[in-house]
Amino acid sequence: MITINPFLVLSETIPSFVTQAFVIAMVVLVIIGTFFEMIHKKNVQYFFRNAKKAKQSATKTLGVGEKTSIVIKTVATDVLTTAELGAGQRRVAHVFGMWGTILFWVTSAIMIFCYSTTEYETPTIYPLLWHLGAI
Repeated sequence: MITINPFLVLSETIPSFVTQAFVIAMVVLVIIGTFFEMIHKKNVQYFFRNAKKAKQSATKTLGVGEKTSIVIKTVATDVLTTAELGAGQRRVAHVFGMWGTILFWVTSAIMIFCYSTTEYETPTIYPLLWHLGAI
């Protein structure tokens, strides 16, 4: 059971294009909802105001290479490893939760859009990773 594509089984009841359309609709609705939430809470105005203040109070102008280096370091330390949480169980829980969710979403998308018909056989690694991400 753990090596079976659940979306292939679902396609026996619901056509795979319906599942694919549902996923696309949900992604689009999340994007639209996020956009309207940003407008409603005026997050965009706050962001641009703070960016303008930061630019005015800057003492040094950074080049493209320096900016790129800062972005890469930030992504590598803060985003990928949640370093801002410090060491300990909280950080481990957040890292597992974040990467598990990403693994679940990616394998879901692969199985829904590539292997939800009997035309192609699903490699067993995808259902296994899907279950691992869900756990």
